[in-house]
Amino acid sequence: MLKTLIAAIFAAALTVPVSAAPFGSETQLQAAGPYGPLTGTIFESSKRQGPVALIIPGSGPTDRDGNSPLGVQASTYRLLAEGLAAEGISSLRIDKRGLFGSVNAVPDPNAVVIDDYVSDAASWVL
Repeated sequence: MLKTLIAAIFAAALTVPVSAAPFGSETQLQAAGPYGPLTGTIFESSKRQGPVALIIPGSGPTDRDGNSPLGVQASTYRLLAEGLAAEGISSLRIDKRGLFGSVNAVPDPNAVVIDDYVSDAASWVL
């Protein structure tokens, strides 16, 4: 019974739209990529002044929310953004070049190297 209740509460929490959060709002952004745009989502805290964290996805086909078509649906980066916003810190979550919203940024996502990701991070920061 307790496991069922906990699972129901957790599932309900994951279905709440981020834009409905009282501590901020989301907006899609684009930065220049080598062949097409890089895409990300900024979650601005309601304070809108102060630091901004850049959240870069980890290895493999991980999207800006922290999910993967390989079976990960935890939305860890989105949840991190919500937690940061609750503390007054805005964040920008990005898709890696060649994947998801940044699919048109390069012709072959398998040819991307670490230096390319460094250039992309600089595109978002500058």
